[in-house]
Amino acid sequence: MKKIVITLASMAFFGQLSAQNEVRLGFFTGINKTSLYNTKDAAFGDYVPTFKPTVGIEGGYHFTLFKALPMGISLQASHNRLGQNYSGNYQDSTSYFAYSRLNYFRMGAALNFSSNPRRQLALTFSMGATMGILTSYQDRYELVRYNNDRYIMDIRNSEVILFDTAEVRGSISEPLYNKTDMTVFGTLGFDMLISKSLVFGCYGRFDYGMGSTIENNKAKLNINYETNPPTTYSYKPFNLETKYRGPVDDNITRSATTNRFYGIYFSLKYRLYNREKIEFYYKEADKYK
Repeated sequence: MKKIVITLASMAFFGQLSAQNEVRLGFFTGINKTSLYNTKDAAFGDYVPTFKPTVGIEGGYHFTLFKALPMGISLQASHNRLGQNYSGNYQDSTSYFAYSRLNYFRMGAALNFSSNPRRQLALTFSMGATMGILTSYQDRYELVRYNNDRYIMDIRNSEVILFDTAEVRGSISEPLYNKTDMTVFGTLGFDMLISKSLVFGCYGRFDYGMGSTIENNKAKLNINYETNPPTTYSYKPFNLETKYRGPVDDNITRSATTNRFYGIYFSLKYRLYNREKIEFYYKEADKYK
């Protein structure tokens, strides 16, 4: 985070010194429809629509390539919440509800294109990549029995809480999810000048995960419960084709599960540029000179 802030500050300083083109610094926020996408899970149909927020800061340097093509290079850092809700019924008339929550700190870079960025309204398009660091996660499963009694397993990072007839606590031997997650993304939207110094943006964004979120689909996991005496049970979330469905089979290796999410975003940025020297091939709208 410190490196990102230093880099953005350097971009602002460079923008002031160069007295050319334009630097924009600001923040963004958005709401995503997120999915832990697995082909078997998606085909079975237990997915429930899941929406999670993202908030971050961004800085960009905008210029014109060959004085003809408006472009920009931007850096961003964000807190990104992802996950998936599940719900379904079993053949024995019981049902379940479950969810996974993954929280990331993401750093990214993008290449930006736009129509005339110093007009009051400009169309924007960008493409880039992010690297996410998993800061925390949760997997919670609730089985609802005939008389509304519940069996609950709640895994939060390394801690485990099991509730059946009584609550038992424990810990899991290995993490369920990878510590890093890379995505590529694209955006399409518009920027609007709301004053000489401020730009409001609205855009749609789609992120596609490039690797599996599963830490190790061949790992042998154990849960160590704090009972008297202590007990250990084998936990096999990767030895079934469809999550929460089974049957569990040691010969089954769960297929890759990736983060996919898309949503609508809003941004507000402050402009740093020399109004006396403009090297863009076009002029600003008179309203904002």
